[in-house]
Amino acid sequence: MDNISLLVSLEGTQHQVTTDWRSLSATLTKRGLDELQLSQLHTELRAGLIITTRGLTLAMKSEKKMGGINYEALYASIDKTAVAHHPQ
Repeated sequence: MDNISLLVSLEGTQHQVTTDWRSLSATLTKRGLDELQLSQLHTELRAGLIITTRGLTLAMKSEKKMGGINYEALYASIDKTAVAHHPQ
């Protein structure tokens, strides 16, 4: 899995931090995700989805607009309490 830059916030908060996939995957492994679940999550993040799992809201950080959409601005504007939970 490629190392990607991510925006992460604790569920229910507005505070965001930037991290990378390798650091996050180690944390998620400790929180009970297996390799298959990590792979699926990585694929969904690469596709531009915003995911909530294990108490974290995650999105791939984009330094530029992709296809006319500024995902960083979109992520910042979303009400984190209204995001559906990831099934894992």
